[in-house]
Amino acid sequence: MDDTLYSASAGMFHDIHVLMDAYIVERLGLTSEQANELRKYYWRKYGVTYYGLWLHHGIDPHDFLTATHKVDTSSIHTQGRMREAIMSLKGQRILFTNAPNSFVDQVLERLNLSSCFVDQYRAEDMKVFGHWRPKPSAKMLKNVLACHHVKPHECCLVDDNLNNLKVAKTVGIQTVLCKGWHHHGLEVIRPIPYVDAFISHIRDIKKILVSPTPKKQKHRRPIFLNPYN
Repeated sequence: MDDTLYSASAGMFHDIHVLMDAYIVERLGLTSEQANELRKYYWRKYGVTYYGLWLHHGIDPHDFLTATHKVDTSSIHTQGRMREAIMSLKGQRILFTNAPNSFVDQVLERLNLSSCFVDQYRAEDMKVFGHWRPKPSAKMLKNVLACHHVKPHECCLVDDNLNNLKVAKTVGIQTVLCKGWHHHGLEVIRPIPYVDAFISHIRDIKKILVSPTPKKQKHRRPIFLNPYN
């Protein structure tokens, strides 16, 4: 969701990171510098900070996420024909994000996308057999596929995070990197082995993705018209 459906890198992530650092300082008794380094370390290692805090310090992810996502979302607004592009996609449209419920509700409302998805997996839902498994967990991805009775090659993950796409590819899922705001200046000199296609904005998804082949055929998978759109 973040930096795929809207621009978070510009300012909102900064506000969230400040709240995260303050939370870590208060709960773990660290300095601001130590808290900042620990937050970034857990993000690099696990894909999300809250997983590291839960795993190594016993911090409740619900409490952490609630306290650190109380930010102003008024700057978020819909971009062009984004809703139309998403709604035009056939199949099951599923939101898969590490952001917490209250924050996701605000963002989707601002973007007018609340009714676009048949299902949503948010931070609070990232569990497999009672254990936290946030993105980029392969186990969580497999759990989502099983719940919706689809095979990996029938699916496509659109994300701005290369680590998320890399794990998805190991599961067998087709991958699309949304360069958008996070990778705005990225120039693809050579193919990235775990990225099947690139788009500049989520509204461009229909330019590269066509419907899967009919069920009667043996292989059903997304087909990319122009992988380097």
